[in-house]
Amino acid sequence: MPDLNLPTLDTGRLLLRTLNPAPFKALTSKLNDETLRAALNCPTPEMYTGVKERFLTYGLDCPRLGMHNWLLYRKDTGKLIGDFSYHIIFRRHRRAEIGYSLYDTEDWGQGFMQELLPVALKFGFEELGLERIEALTAVDNWASMSLLRKFGFRREGYARRHYRFEGKNTDSFSFSLLPEDFKPEPALSPVEKLVCGFERQAIPEAGWTHEAHLKVALWYVFHKGEDEALCRMRNGIIAYNLYLGHQNTPEAGYHETLTVFWIAVLKQFLEEHPHLNYEEALRALLQSPQSASGYPKSFYSENLLQSVRARSRWVAPDLQPL
Repeated sequence: MPDLNLPTLDTGRLLLRTLNPAPFKALTSKLNDETLRAALNCPTPEMYTGVKERFLTYGLDCPRLGMHNWLLYRKDTGKLIGDFSYHIIFRRHRRAEIGYSLYDTEDWGQGFMQELLPVALKFGFEELGLERIEALTAVDNWASMSLLRKFGFRREGYARRHYRFEGKNTDSFSFSLLPEDFKPEPALSPVEKLVCGFERQAIPEAGWTHEAHLKVALWYVFHKGEDEALCRMRNGIIAYNLYLGHQNTPEAGYHETLTVFWIAVLKQFLEEHPHLNYEEALRALLQSPQSASGYPKSFYSENLLQSVRARSRWVAPDLQPL
């Protein structure tokens, strides 16, 4: 089997072999399909046909747009398992769209894309000079959306009938990543990871506890001030509820009075402990009566707290002043 000498990146468990349209076309002029399929280690003719269509036909049909593609190989077996592409690179505007695929279901859920993305995104910003990386997902592809949010992507819009799948056009969510949003996870403290997860709607529902609410809200009040903290918590909770598939209604979901209440409580707590840093303030807060989930009931009757009015706007306490 001939060695194609394709430029290669190593992520740990994967080898990323660069295969762009122009070199691919040159290879097809020198090698027949069977030889080239064997050299690429494509296990089936159908997979080879798909690689040709994705990396050759589409690339050469769009000469105004740049492409950068990798074939993904498992290091332990040498098996070709998928691909990753910057398949629409607008070099003038320094932006590109990414796409990725794992061919066999047996390779799903192994964390390969989570391992790959830091390397591929770093390459996009540093080697391709991008200022913006875009991605689109099916509206029910929760795994892909969670993966994108983990690395800093933010959802920006809803693209109607954007993607053709199984004979019909389907809707997509659009995401983007800027260089300043791409931060290596290990560089963040546990609380900063929690805040990033909240902003990206990447926290599992079971992990969004009352204590997690307090940690994020206190971080915002401490670092951003009362007004910005309220804006971030309000927008974030509404977006997170929608991400989970829940609704913000008069009976459930976002609660304006409780959000304002907790921001005010945290502001007052910090004012009472002006010499503590964030970590010290958090420890003190979690040991205080103010951190109890039932604390608002010292100020509000149940009927008022559960009213549509209290859920939709700020309502002052009716049992004792805040």
